[in-house]
Amino acid sequence: MNKSIPADIFPGLAMAALATMLVIAADTVGAATIKCWTNNEGVKECGATVPPEYAQQEHKEINKQGIVVNVQERAKTDAEIAEAKRQEELAEQERKQKEFEQRKDQILLSTFSNVEDIESAMDDKIFAIEASISLAEKRKDKIEADLNGRIKAAADEERKGNTPNEALLKDIESLKRQASENEDYIAEQRGQIEEARAAYTADVERFKKLKSIE
Repeated sequence: MNKSIPADIFPGLAMAALATMLVIAADTVGAATIKCWTNNEGVKECGATVPPEYAQQEHKEINKQGIVVNVQERAKTDAEIAEAKRQEELAEQERKQKEFEQRKDQILLSTFSNVEDIESAMDDKIFAIEASISLAEKRKDKIEADLNGRIKAAADEERKGNTPNEALLKDIESLKRQASENEDYIAEQRGQIEEARAAYTADVERFKKLKSIE
């Protein structure tokens, strides 16, 4: 049978007296340490073992000298466990982001010697994209010319009362698809110019900050 002793029935006892009580309690229950917990009425109790109904609550192990040798925290609720996990995930994300930013800074400093180098790299990047757009624009003109020629050929056949052959109709559909894809490509490349300009501008500002340049 677990004998529990209220731990706060003598609030005026000095520490030495409390230690004596704990020695007596420990001897009584035959344990090297005793455990103390708070019951449902808010009263602190001590004994050899924690009653099952309080096992999930915080309790302390105290030796014969009245020294706390172990504290068992109360069991966390499902909501607390979920929140702790969320906080851990956020901390891990922040750690990874910090490492990523540090690597970016190292690459930036090792790649460029000054701001002019970064601006030159931006100009080269934009020039290459613009060259790609120029080729796509030429391809666009050719596709449109081929498409218009085949549409005219199909219309001529229809005016003659004939049905345009299947190969001609397939060519028209193929050229329409190529024209659409080419337009999408041009739009994407123009978007990349803006992205490159924004990225290199950010690199310039970061480089200045790392180098303490006004």
